[in-house]
Amino acid sequence: MSFRQLTSIALVIALIAACGKFSQPLTEKERNTVSKLISDLKPRCVGRYLIDMPDDALSTGYVFIEGVAVATKRMSSDEFTQEMDAHEASLKAKKNTYGYRVLYDYGQVPNTPYSRYFITLADLDDTADLSRAIEAYKWDAGYQIKLRIEASDWINSKYKVKVHNTPYAVPDLNLNDVPEKTRLVLNLAENVRGRADDEIPTEPGLCFKDGFLPRKAAKGEDVSSLFALKDRPDVYFQMKTDTDMRELQKNSLPNRLSQIKVDMKDINGRIIRAAPVMVGGIKADEFLISATTEARIPGHFFRVEANTTVGGATTPFLVLEMKNGGFNGFTADRLETASLTEDEAIALWDVISRTLRPRPNGF
Repeated sequence: MSFRQLTSIALVIALIAACGKFSQPLTEKERNTVSKLISDLKPRCVGRYLIDMPDDALSTGYVFIEGVAVATKRMSSDEFTQEMDAHEASLKAKKNTYGYRVLYDYGQVPNTPYSRYFITLADLDDTADLSRAIEAYKWDAGYQIKLRIEASDWINSKYKVKVHNTPYAVPDLNLNDVPEKTRLVLNLAENVRGRADDEIPTEPGLCFKDGFLPRKAAKGEDVSSLFALKDRPDVYFQMKTDTDMRELQKNSLPNRLSQIKVDMKDINGRIIRAAPVMVGGIKADEFLISATTEARIPGHFFRVEANTTVGGATTPFLVLEMKNGGFNGFTADRLETASLTEDEAIALWDVISRTLRPRPNGF
């Protein structure tokens, strides 16, 4: 057994002992289960933070950067070229039922060899031509990276001229934000790069599923990654960071507890523990409950959140959740029982959650 494995097992034993007042001691079977789950933890990068996950954990996620949706897909450079050629041909051949133009601009992203961008109607079958979709595609390090944002152009709209003659009198309406949003998308496409799931960057930047954007901490970053246990996918962790969530999260977790207790009655909820904690040098609040999950089985929901009332580029709203007995894209359509006992779930949470920390030089 490696030093890392021994360290992980020692850590879980220490944490279980420290939290003994919250749960019964683990049976030998439970200890073996948890020890196996934490025997091969490796760092994963989410946003500008790190967290250790089982090496074979299944993962998915989403990211929005300044309103631009980013999606990734693993493929070869040849597959990328073929897909882009087919996409371009399809757009050129597409006819809008109402006679509006479908493809407004396309080409290669500046300074980016394996790339394409397209500016089209947001909905290719739309009844008007006011909205646009700005998309850029880039291939890097074995991944296709797609960036997309919607914009509007009232100035050059045939629909506006034909039906209304003048733009709607909407206060603060940007009559044509296509140029600025195009610059944003092309700039992101030029700088973003592919990234293996276990690659940990050493420079400032934003990590997301299969990708990385090198830059100093900035507003407009919304990242979420989900990690499911390979052989127990109903057990999963979801980590989120959002630089713009402060206005929506003014109340700290302790202030919300009274309402949470009311809501828990409908799901047979029971609080296991709720208290302030320090995680990776960050002040946070923790909340662990047992309850009936969306799979309609007894399970568990654990949560730690930080930067609830501050927010911002260098202090993004930060949430880590764990569910035992929940649905996600990796689970079967039906669950009979949660994969972990309560004590196993707590022990696993106490190890994984305490590995959450800012990535060195991440900001």
